[in-house]
Amino acid sequence: MSRWESFYLRTRWRLCPFELIESSLPSRGRILDFGCGYGMLSNLLAERSPERTVVGIDLNPKRMGVALRSVTNRRNIHFHLGAVESLNPSPFAAAVMTDVLHHIRDDQVEILLRKVYRCLDQDGLLAILDVDRTPFWKFCVTFAIDSLLNPTDRLWYRPLRRIQEMLKSAGLQTEKVIPADQGLPLADVLLLCRKNREPDPRG
Repeated sequence: MSRWESFYLRTRWRLCPFELIESSLPSRGRILDFGCGYGMLSNLLAERSPERTVVGIDLNPKRMGVALRSVTNRRNIHFHLGAVESLNPSPFAAAVMTDVLHHIRDDQVEILLRKVYRCLDQDGLLAILDVDRTPFWKFCVTFAIDSLLNPTDRLWYRPLRRIQEMLKSAGLQTEKVIPADQGLPLADVLLLCRKNREPDPRG
């Protein structure tokens, strides 16, 4: 890895509530890590439970190269470069998106959520970690760190209510909202969602 990648990974590991995310996901079954980046969360999920089969997917070839090198000889973790459509169509027990939504504009978020909806089994769980706008000082710190780590990206920070509206439109019901900022200087929030019994007919 380059020095920049090493710096990014060390910073990311210290600032992201990976332990909270891991403890909120099922301990067995297929789990999709969408936008897995370098594969840190995917590796944690696979290491914590051999009964999980973790599939990480990302569009960034450089980050995917690092993730692929982390697999070694383990059989319960796989990484794919590409879009959701390229995956095995068998359903996932859970999917997770960590700091993904605020990198995507509104119309693409709704398309993405519908695709993830179709990847989940009937009782599947979707966990989303993203940025809240409160408390405001933590939001400011989050913005500064995001700008440092992703200097060329445009970012879309949405109120929590707006994210929940997008989820509902995609047929997903928010079951629980967990503040994920304790002990951290970031305005993170974790949403745990499941499929509605009757998804939005526009899907």
